[in-house]
Amino acid sequence: MEQPGRPSGRISFAAVPFEEPPWYKMLLAPLVIASNALLVLWIYPCWRTASIRWSPALDNLTKIVRDTSRPIIFYSWHAYEPLVLCALRDFPPELQPTGIGHDGVLARMLQRATAWFGLRVWVYRRKSPVRPRQQIAEMINERRCNVGLFADAGGPYGKVKPGLAEIARATEAWLVPVVVRGHPTLRFRWPRRSGFPLPFCKLVAHYGEPIDGRDATVERCQQALEATEARSKHT
Repeated sequence: MEQPGRPSGRISFAAVPFEEPPWYKMLLAPLVIASNALLVLWIYPCWRTASIRWSPALDNLTKIVRDTSRPIIFYSWHAYEPLVLCALRDFPPELQPTGIGHDGVLARMLQRATAWFGLRVWVYRRKSPVRPRQQIAEMINERRCNVGLFADAGGPYGKVKPGLAEIARATEAWLVPVVVRGHPTLRFRWPRRSGFPLPFCKLVAHYGEPIDGRDATVERCQQALEATEARSKHT
C-alpha cells in the first residue's frame, strides 16, 4: 500500500483500510487486462491522429493552472471519458490532472490504459470505513495536485453528485467544467454511456470559467457543466 502523499508509479491507491474483494473477483483479472489492451488498441490511433482544439484556447487554461497556488478539479460527465482522455494529449505534462477512479471492475477496465497514455491514476477504495470523498480530499490536500473527476460517477448520469462540491470545499480547489465534442465518434450505451473517437477525428474541448470551490454548491457545479455542454453544441 502506498505511503500517504507519495505517488507510486502511474497508478496508486488510497492508503486506507479496506475490505478485500471476494476471491471470485480475481477470476475477472484476464477480462480487466484484455479490456485495457483493447482500449489502447482503439484509442491510440485516435490519440495520435486526432485534431484537437480547445475553446477558449488551451493557452488561456494553462495560464490559469500555472497562476494559481490552489489545486484545480477538472470535472465532466462520464459520457465524455474517452474523448477527454484524447483531448488531454496536448495538455502540458506537468499540469495534467491525476485521474480519479475506484477499485471496482468497471473502473479497472480503463485504468491501465489511461496510465499507458502517460496520465496518473489514483484509485480510492469503495469498501472502506473512510468515505470516498474523504479519501479524495485527503489525497488532494497531501499532494496539492490537479485532478480529473466525473461528476456523475456512480449515477444517475447527468446529475452532479454532492461529493464534488464537498471535495472542492475541503481542498479549497478551483472547479473547471470540461466537455469534449468530436466527429466522427461512436456512441455506446453499455456498460455505460460513452463516446469513442475514431482515427483522424476532430475534437473540440470546451471548458467553463473556474468556480471557487471554497463556496461551491452542487447546483452551481451542475449549472456550469450544463452551460458548458450547451455552448459546446453551437461551437
